Amino acid sequence: MNGAAALLTVALPAASAVIGLPLGGRSRPWGREWAVLGSFATMVAALVEAYGVLTGHARQNIPLLGRVDTGIVVLNLDLRSDQLSGLVAVAVGVVAFCVQVYSTGYLHGDGTPAEPTRYPAFAATVSLFTAAMMLVVHADDVVLLVIGWEAMGICSYLLIGHHSERDSARSAAVKAFLVTRVGDLGVMVAVVVLIASAGTTSIHQLIDRAGELPSATVTTATVLLLAGVAGKSAQFPLHTWLPDAMEGPTPVSALIHAATMVAAGVYLVARLLPVFLAAHGALTVAAVMASITMLGAAIVALAQDDLKRVLAWSTISQVAYMLAGVAVAHTADGAGPGVFHLLSHAAFKALLFLLAGCVIHLVGSNDMSRMGGLVRTHPALAGLFALGLAALAGLPPLGGFWSKEAVLSAAEHAVSSGAGWPAWTVLVSGLLTTLVTGVYSGRAFALVALGDAPAGAGEHRLPRSMTAVLWVLAVPTAGLGLVLIHPPELLAGVHISAFTAFLGTVLALAGVGWALSASRLGDADLADALPPRARAFLRDGYRLDDVQDVLIARPTRALARVVAGGDRDVVDAYVRSTVIVSRWAGLALRRAQTGLATGYVTWLVAGAVLVGLAGVVLS
Repeated sequence: MNGAAALLTVALPAASAVIGLPLGGRSRPWGREWAVLGSFATMVAALVEAYGVLTGHARQNIPLLGRVDTGIVVLNLDLRSDQLSGLVAVAVGVVAFCVQVYSTGYLHGDGTPAEPTRYPAFAATVSLFTAAMMLVVHADDVVLLVIGWEAMGICSYLLIGHHSERDSARSAAVKAFLVTRVGDLGVMVAVVVLIASAGTTSIHQLIDRAGELPSATVTTATVLLLAGVAGKSAQFPLHTWLPDAMEGPTPVSALIHAATMVAAGVYLVARLLPVFLAAHGALTVAAVMASITMLGAAIVALAQDDLKRVLAWSTISQVAYMLAGVAVAHTADGAGPGVFHLLSHAAFKALLFLLAGCVIHLVGSNDMSRMGGLVRTHPALAGLFALGLAALAGLPPLGGFWSKEAVLSAAEHAVSSGAGWPAWTVLVSGLLTTLVTGVYSGRAFALVALGDAPAGAGEHRLPRSMTAVLWVLAVPTAGLGLVLIHPPELLAGVHISAFTAFLGTVLALAGVGWALSASRLGDADLADALPPRARAFLRDGYRLDDVQDVLIARPTRALARVVAGGDRDVVDAYVRSTVIVSRWAGLALRRAQTGLATGYVTWLVAGAVLVGLAGVVLS
């Protein structure tokens, strides 16, 4: 049962994309209904699969394209259904369904501040994006996984640049594509290294043989895979594309940030965790990368004025929590804390982004300084916004609290087990990030929900399709921690340390309380307390874009100019020279054709003399 359902989670959104695009071109209602129906069917299939794997069914391989013998290696192009794939598929399916329903109102194209339409192409691309992520989740072959991985990159380029009439959207799409390609190159090389060493493309066979592979080979492959994780999951230093990706429509932000693209990197590490455990130093690299990213991104979020960019930087920080939860694992079953936070984050971040779209729809701006008074104008939205931010800050008893504390408790356990400085780094950075997250969450609520409402904010009405899905996402945001009462096998290793939970809660409450108290004292924007240069420095993300421009972009453009000049002045010169030489040779030969017999005899005698002299000399 769960095998067929897993196959449908890939096939249904792919079919919805292929069929829905021409349908939507002929009739918008047909395209809308097909997209929503396809995403609903995908969500149901994911729920059926999860029910199957959680009620005791063993891991199951599902034939897809069968065995393909390339002459060098045999590709086993099969899918895989287990608890990891089943739980993540549910998160992807629920978020994708909510995004498709929400988009029917958000991209209505009625002249509101919401972006103009081109809805059929948008809906079809979202469906294809969903299918690609489902393929990554269920692939039992690294080749299939790479196909889904690359398809997500293409879809993200199309969705971020959906409003191609804007220069900023086109630039953001190109930037996302190029930066993630850098990491993807590492994935491609890592796959080649693993295939050459293990002689198989099957993921479960790679996991079984991980301990038998040469240590240097496994270490090289896993570090290269981490480059892909940094790119797809927007981790330092390849995170710079994600804040600019806010140029895409808000439903795209919810999809990319909550349960698809940025989660794919963490999922890859969780799926191949035994291979990472067999490598020397790979998880240490992951722990350091996550520690730097989670705290650094949280600090940047403090200085943002754009609501969507606050959420974008928070995504970078929270994905680092997920990666850290996997990085401190000591056994193949230790991915539970990271995966649990992946599921929790999918719910509350999708809720926050879709809520941000509603607020932007109401006030006509992303700038938080132009927002306010949501508690009075739309109290239900304000309550949901508070719920999402509280989960983001990790306040009990919400799902974000349990998943965040699971990661911190795993780090504490690693420290007590003698894991050394990487575990300490994760624990200290995670606790500090909890404090900073509370501050920027409280600041966002103060600016958006408290204070005076902008003129006309209470007059707008939101489409029901945009508000109904918020309540759907509020359920797991509030209650996901209940799964720990009877946890599935994947989450059986999740435990909550009383000390870490108490300390984390105190820090989160202190951050939120500080931000809200500052609002009541008339200092609504805490970022105003920062020196102007420091705030600009943080708002620009430590100006890492400028660093990348100096170290990478400018040298690349200079090299491109050199190559173009060489192609023009050297390669093309040879081509042009053949024309010139042929023309002069033709002129010379034409002068030799005088029509006089005596002239021809003279040339003949001269040639014979030269041949004779050459023969004498050479002899």
